[in-house]
Amino acid sequence: MDFFEWVGKHTGVQLNDVQKQAVLHTEGPLLLLASPGSGKTTTLNMKIGYLLLEKKVSAERIMAITFSKASAQDMSDRFDHFFSNLTNDQVHFSTIHSFAFKVVREWLRKNRLDFQLIEGNISDEELKKGWDGPDIPLHKKFILKKLYEDTNGAQISDDDMDELMTYISFVKNRMLQGKVLERVRCNVKNAIEIFRAYERFKKKHTNRLLLDFDDMLTYCHQILVDDQDILSKYQQQFEYILTDESQDNSVVQHEIVELLAQPQNNLCIVADDDQSIFMWRGSDVTKLLQFEKTYREATVMTMSQNYRSSQEIVKASNQFIKRNQNRYPKEMFTNNPSAQPIEIKSMRNYEDQLQYVTEEIRKSGGTEEVAVLYRNNASAVPLADKLDKAGIDFYMKDIDAKFFKHWIVEDMLNFMRFSYNKSRVDILERIHTKFNAYISKQQIALLKKKNSGTSVFEALLESDIPSYQQKALPKAEKLFKDINQMEPDKAIRTIREKLGYDRAITKMCEKFGFNAEHLFGILDTLEKIAEGLGTLKGFADRLKELENLIQTSKFNKNKSPLTLTTFHSAKGLEYDKVYMIDLINGVVPSKDDMDRYRNKEYGPIEEAVRLFYVGMTRARTNLELLTYNYKGNERVTESMFVTNVKKIIKPAGEKSSTKNHIRADLSDENLLQLDEIELGREIIHRKFGPGVIKEYGGDQIGIQFDEAGYKELLVEVCISNGLLRNKEENVK
Repeated sequence: MDFFEWVGKHTGVQLNDVQKQAVLHTEGPLLLLASPGSGKTTTLNMKIGYLLLEKKVSAERIMAITFSKASAQDMSDRFDHFFSNLTNDQVHFSTIHSFAFKVVREWLRKNRLDFQLIEGNISDEELKKGWDGPDIPLHKKFILKKLYEDTNGAQISDDDMDELMTYISFVKNRMLQGKVLERVRCNVKNAIEIFRAYERFKKKHTNRLLLDFDDMLTYCHQILVDDQDILSKYQQQFEYILTDESQDNSVVQHEIVELLAQPQNNLCIVADDDQSIFMWRGSDVTKLLQFEKTYREATVMTMSQNYRSSQEIVKASNQFIKRNQNRYPKEMFTNNPSAQPIEIKSMRNYEDQLQYVTEEIRKSGGTEEVAVLYRNNASAVPLADKLDKAGIDFYMKDIDAKFFKHWIVEDMLNFMRFSYNKSRVDILERIHTKFNAYISKQQIALLKKKNSGTSVFEALLESDIPSYQQKALPKAEKLFKDINQMEPDKAIRTIREKLGYDRAITKMCEKFGFNAEHLFGILDTLEKIAEGLGTLKGFADRLKELENLIQTSKFNKNKSPLTLTTFHSAKGLEYDKVYMIDLINGVVPSKDDMDRYRNKEYGPIEEAVRLFYVGMTRARTNLELLTYNYKGNERVTESMFVTNVKKIIKPAGEKSSTKNHIRADLSDENLLQLDEIELGREIIHRKFGPGVIKEYGGDQIGIQFDEAGYKELLVEVCISNGLLRNKEENVK
């Protein structure tokens, strides 16, 4: 009885031909490209079992590396499930960080150096309290906060802290130094100077070496390069190295694995370049694409059979990912039966989308596993609000309550608090620059000294003030009085429009480089939550309820059939039915992805395509893509990815393609074809002249014309009437 018959008898696992080949390939480098749902973890575990039981390799000579603790535990649990009754050997399942930290500690002990970890959980409240005395608490966020203040002379915002930490992690994981740092995008003011100051601080501040999580990797790599004894020790210990989810590895992680595998290079890399979605934290798909250059004797195998999804989902996903050029060619397929066609729902507005999802989930009755996937965590808050009001329980995979602590939310609550008591100088001090009363710091100081307990507006009007303030202050005072009696959604709209909060935010974005789209999105969400709550107090109470609801939703894991999660966190998971929401240009793909694509920087848009592909391939039998035409009063366009999927699936009742219509009626080869529409493409309109395609989604195309300005046109009209021509240089 051969190994596979024996395994089938004892574990029930039946491998296909490619999986068997992968198991049997033990000598030399192997890149195993694993499509979604292709059974990669099972194959890896069978490969380890083969090494132990057939090749008689000692378990301590095998290292299986995964991307996260959860993945390591999952692989270990599955291995025990398959082989616990067949072998007593304990295989080393480890994250790359765990192994790196082991190497670093060994080197530090060897050189009699002391160290301290400076990264871990810390609450926003602790961080905001700051510190007393001359010494900074030795925690990464405290250190960065102090360095930001020293460098920029201002307090760091939560958003800037997040972006700064992401930037530092990115450059270290990509092993970037010197002038190359200047090419890395970061909106935090003086980010490079702060990063360099941070690195100096860790090395010189105390008699101990200060290490953050990324240092474990960079120090480990340098130790393996510099210390031949330590490198040789681990090279000899681990004869076989297997890595899972390798598309998520950063440059430094790839380099560490390459060093460990030498000189035998008995290395099995399991990955899917089409699911590389963590570029923002340093992952690098280029390393996978260059695998055969790195290892001249490499073997590349492709596991293309999808065991998860229906025919419809697999076919559409397989075709969709071919948008990308920078990838290994592969054809995902399935022998699973057909199920429901992929549905694309185009709603009138954002609110209709939330209502539709909530109603569909309510009608499903909890008989199947359902997931709602979104690009940004901010999408979860209004959805959680809607589901809760409908009495629907859910499990939220990404617990992110930062929304409720955001300074925009605090501002809005402070406006409302101030409307109750207009003598509160302490509250006014936090918002005085954010509405149309032109109150200065000096006037705030004066009000603090007076501390009269009367309305701050009366106190200011009694003092010597400029003429423009004599008009602005009474107007603001009346608005605050009106706000106090309004329903909360109308109060928020009044604060934004009549008090001038939106204008103040726009100026702050221009001055400090804040993400305006993100900030105004928070305001829109607050308005949506506020609808129907009656009083300002009711609104404040609802925010607390929602925060608690989201934080406690983690206890619904394995209890509720409904999961809310981001595309990123859904990777590796599967559900019977998946709703992908907020599929509009500017969200999926993001505005930044689209801007860079227009400037012929294709990396970000290709990652956005991969992210969308990950979302599609989470579904077993039912997949719905949801888009809409209006977000509030703003006209938005259907995601270009949804438009692409529409072309692929050709729903019943859709007209034959415009391209065929053109070929039948219009013979000019220079006319723009439907499948040639792309952002950044230069065209010539019969009436408006030269222009560049700036937006494309649904039935509309947005073009910036050289002379006629920006115009939104109907795609069908333009294409079927031959109104658009390619510029000469676009024609192949």
